[in-house]
Amino acid sequence: MEFAVKIKHYRQQNDWTQQVVAEKLGVSRKTISSWGNGRSYPDIFMLVQLSDLNHVSLDDLLRENHEMIDSYKQEHVTNAKYDRTFTISYIINVVASLYFLCRSLVGTDWLNHLQPGWRMLAGALVGLMSVNIYFLLSKVEWKKLSRSIKIGAVMTFIVVLALLTKLDTVALPKSAYQFGVGLGHGFVIGLSALSIVETIWLYQQFRKRRDH
Repeated sequence: MEFAVKIKHYRQQNDWTQQVVAEKLGVSRKTISSWGNGRSYPDIFMLVQLSDLNHVSLDDLLRENHEMIDSYKQEHVTNAKYDRTFTISYIINVVASLYFLCRSLVGTDWLNHLQPGWRMLAGALVGLMSVNIYFLLSKVEWKKLSRSIKIGAVMTFIVVLALLTKLDTVALPKSAYQFGVGLGHGFVIGLSALSIVETIWLYQQFRKRRDH
């Protein structure tokens, strides 16, 4: 018996409508309908919820449904790859945070003493770290973050931004060139603050995904 047929059978056995099941599981009625029509499958967490709700084992739900098992295997591979990408991106961001913090504390005069080739390489590395900051931000599981964490992250960003601005003061522009330099300087400070905030507030997600 296919999964879709099974959950429909269990629902009718308990005399529940799709809306009742949806409310018990905390999902939409459309989601229950999609499962019942075989258009989609529940994730592992929701599969356990279905098992408990209908008082049947996971083995009963999955037995004879090879397509569904293959889907979970593919999902596991995809999630493992996703977690690995996030972990590497987080580690790169930690390095970026340390660089930007040192930059604010000691300045960038040391770059002027490097050979042109090394200066270009350093600039390219900073560019890659900057791209990684936004890449990591795009990989955050926003739905799993509580409202308090989101507020805390915003407040931390404001505080860190203020501290970095104090450490790395930008002179008031007196010409169009200096104005451009000032904007670039301010952008780097904002980027630095964002990198440090990500290092602090995404550590729990990093630990969780690293251990998977």
